[in-house]
Amino acid sequence: MAKNQFQKFKELHYREDVLYLFNCWDVMSAKIIEDKGAKALATSSYAVGDAWGCADGEELPFEYLVWFSKQLAANSNVPVSVDAEGLYADSLETLYNNAQSLFRTGISGINFEDKKIRSHTYELWNVDEQAERIKTLKHVTLSLNTDIFVNARTDIFFKEENHSTDLVKEVVDRAEAYADAGADGIFIPGLTNIELIEEFSKKSPLPVNIMLDSSTVAENMNWKNVGVSRVNYGPHSYFQAQNILAKHLTFSI
Repeated sequence: MAKNQFQKFKELHYREDVLYLFNCWDVMSAKIIEDKGAKALATSSYAVGDAWGCADGEELPFEYLVWFSKQLAANSNVPVSVDAEGLYADSLETLYNNAQSLFRTGISGINFEDKKIRSHTYELWNVDEQAERIKTLKHVTLSLNTDIFVNARTDIFFKEENHSTDLVKEVVDRAEAYADAGADGIFIPGLTNIELIEEFSKKSPLPVNIMLDSSTVAENMNWKNVGVSRVNYGPHSYFQAQNILAKHLTFSI
């Protein structure tokens, strides 16, 4: 089951049309998104954490993430990708053990970022360290006889305020190292300059995932022409739901 869903999910990144993912935060939102015709489901760590009263950045207990992932996979008929942040692990041993727990839930993919979540400063794993972490994830899939789409997220464009061609080159280097380590996709949140997105996409060895905060932008832009394969909205679907509830909820006194 997991392997079939993985293959289906992977193929969605190589179609002529862009894969749009409206991120869910619970089973209810996942069902609504799927019923509207979504080809796959994805979560937002911020939205899931906030819905449970936890801050983003692996404040949601890991066992909750595992339980929630299992519930999503069990209640969905399309591939499920989970925002796993850094998989709550600083050491390769902890990473291996946590990946085993999460990959057994029936999900088809994860977002896996190169930011050091527990660092007191905004710090990224260096390229070689993160490549080893990605290799560890792939070793876990072999041990479980399954497949997981590893969408390697880099937070460089959040760390640096000035986005330039030189910075794009640095991210291309990371993408190449992550691809060699076994990553299936590259996620570049924080980069919004269309020319730089196109420049990166032309050089990326992996399908490119970007994050938007406005459906209007997506409707008016042919992202496939820019080289983008996957577009997601992060926590913005969650924010929209909050706004709709706040707008329509009234009480009589």
